Formats: sequence, structure tokens, C-alpha cells
Amino acid sequence: MDDRWKLAAASALLAASLNACPSAFSQTVDPPLGATIDGLLVAGRSLSPALRAAALDTEAAAAKAEGAGALDDPAVSDSYQYYRDPGVYSAHALMLSQSFPLWGKRSLREQAALADVEAARGRARAAQDALDEAIKGAYARYYLITQAAIVNREVGSLARLMQAATAARYGAGGGDQLGVIQAMGEQTAARTEAVRLDGERAAAQARLNTLIGRPGDAMLAEPLRETPLPSSLPALGTLLDRARAANPTLSADDAAVTAARTRRTLADKAWYPDITVGAGPLIQTNNRQAGFAATIGFNIPVPWGREVSGQREAQAELGATQARYDSARLEIEGALGEALAKLQAAMATERLLRQESMPQARGAYKSVLASYAQGRGELITAITAEHQMHDVELRMLRAQYEQQMQLAAIERLIGGGL
Repeated sequence: MDDRWKLAAASALLAASLNACPSAFSQTVDPPLGATIDGLLVAGRSLSPALRAAALDTEAAAAKAEGAGALDDPAVSDSYQYYRDPGVYSAHALMLSQSFPLWGKRSLREQAALADVEAARGRARAAQDALDEAIKGAYARYYLITQAAIVNREVGSLARLMQAATAARYGAGGGDQLGVIQAMGEQTAARTEAVRLDGERAAAQARLNTLIGRPGDAMLAEPLRETPLPSSLPALGTLLDRARAANPTLSADDAAVTAARTRRTLADKAWYPDITVGAGPLIQTNNRQAGFAATIGFNIPVPWGREVSGQREAQAELGATQARYDSARLEIEGALGEALAKLQAAMATERLLRQESMPQARGAYKSVLASYAQGRGELITAITAEHQMHDVELRMLRAQYEQQMQLAAIERLIGGGL
């Protein structure tokens, strides 16, 4: 009686503790790394050396832009004038001079540098999107191999069932030894496939770990689910509009065009002179009172080649950046159309396999296996039906893998989620 009372009191105390602190047991726990694509994307963005390098490139461009509109360093000079008669005049002229670019040159330099910052930011975003696509593709392959291993285990289980049925039939005098050997061969093939899939799985894990900046042999959890597909796909025209507006590669190239156009304007203004102003004390060597000296000067652009070559360089650079933008735009539009077509085909393929081929193959296999267990039919017929059923399962997995690959490509091309 005492033990029962103690047990009841302990249970009541535990229940009271749970009621008093429900949050301790109701908190959502993040899935382990590798279980979902979201955790891998977060890890990649925080650990990838390539993204850190892109971020530092952007930081360097921003630091350069901070001083792009600044004046050049001032200059200090000492000019000494000497006459044979010191009583007439002899002095040191200390001069502090500063050059001032005119005609908006400083503003143009700053604008070009700021455009370079935008280009660097676009390249950083493009690097992140490319890494996201690679991680999504590697995760899709990791998921495919994991599911294929599950299918192969089912194949092994069915092979063992067939061997048992074959052995029972052979023991009852209704079969032959060849059937038993064939059933054993199916089990051996399943074990061989399991070894191959284990190697593929290890390779997929190493690829994922490398992409997120971890050692290749680091542990990853089992993949739980694929990225859900949208219920309906947008039209190609809609996707093209999104790509033109948000693709980071196009944004970077567009900013590079802006920078090149600004530098061409700056090169044209190299023919316009700048002003240099200087002032300082005039210290005479005959002990007279110090005076004051001031200067003003202009540089003289002369046709010796520097300004002309600068204009040609700026013009060629502008043409190159515009050509790169057009090339990237055409490449993105073509890749987007191709990815959308492949995604639509993969979705249609999976739908047919799931709704028609799989029920047919499963029904045929069950019928053949039941007949063989009852002493009717040949083992090779059951094996063929089994292969057909699992071939459909593997084709469905490959169609799902293709969907994930094309979805990742589309999201990279349009610069965001579909």
C-alpha cells in the first residue's frame, strides 16, 4: 500500500511540474542539419568561403567609393629666389597648393564608384543564388539516393519472400532447384545494389558538406522531405519579367554598364582643364618683414595621346559591358525557357507514373506472386513483375529529382522563390 501511495504522489508531482512549465516541452526543436533543405541553405550562407570572399569584395568596393570624390592630397613647396644684391631681394616662398577638378569630375568619379559597389553587390547575390542552387541540387540527389535505398530494401524483402515461397514449393515437389537459385540471385543483386547506394550516399553527403563549408565526412541527418512544388507554374513571360527585374547577374551587369558610361563621360572631360590654387608666406632673407605669396594655375591638356587613349579605353569598356549584359540576358532567357519546359515534362511524367503505371505494376506483381505461391506459374514471371514495379518506383524518384533540379535552376534565374 505504501509503494502505491508513493507512486501516485510521484505521478501527481510530475503532472504538476508539466502543467507549471509547459513551454519546456512544447518548444519547437529545429531539425538536425541535413534533414531539410532550409537548414543546409542557412549553413551554406554562413559558412561558405566563396560567399565570404564575395562579401569582402563588396566591402572593398564600398570602401573605395567612400574616397572616390575626395580631393587629391595638397602639396607643399619651397621656392627660393636669390639675387646677387641681397639688399634688392632674396626670399623663400613657402607654398601650400591644392588642385580642384572642375566640370563635375569629382561627382562623376563618385557616381562610377557607387555603380561599382552595386555591381559588386549583384555579384555577391549571384554567388549566393548559385550556391543555393548547388545545395538544392545536392540535397535532391541525397534524397533520391536515400529513397532508392528504401526501395532496394523492399526489393530485398520481396526477394526473401520469393525464396521462401520457392523453397516451400520445391520442398513440396512442385518446383525445381533452379527457382531456388534464381530467388537467391535476386537477394544477392539487392545486396550488391545496397553496397552501390551506400557509396553514392557517402558521395552525396561529401558534396553537401563541401558546399556548406564543412569537412566532407561530417555527419548529416537523413533527408526528410523535398522542396514542395507550386500547385501551378507561371507562364514563361511572367518568369522572364521576374528575371529581368530581379536576377542578380543582370543587376550586376547593368550597374557595370552605368559605371562604364560614367567613366566615358569622365574621359571626355579630361580635355577640360583643372585649377590649382596655392598660398603661403614670403620670407625674405634681408631681415625684412615677411610677405605673402599666392598662385593660381591650370593644367593644359595637350594632344599627346593620353586623353585620346583614355577616351578609346572608356568607349571600348562601355561597349564590352553592354555586350556582356546582352549576352547574360539572352543566356538567362534561354535557360529559363529550357528549365520550365523540363520541369513541366518531369511533373507530367511523375503524374502518369504515379496514377497509371504504378497501380498497374503493383497489381500485376501481386497477382503473379500469389499465383506462384499457390503452385501456378514460373518464378521468372514473378521476378519480371517485381522488376517492373520497382523500375516504376525508381523512374518516379528520378522524375522527382529532375523536378527539384529544374525548380532550383528557375529560382536562381528569377532571383527568388517560385
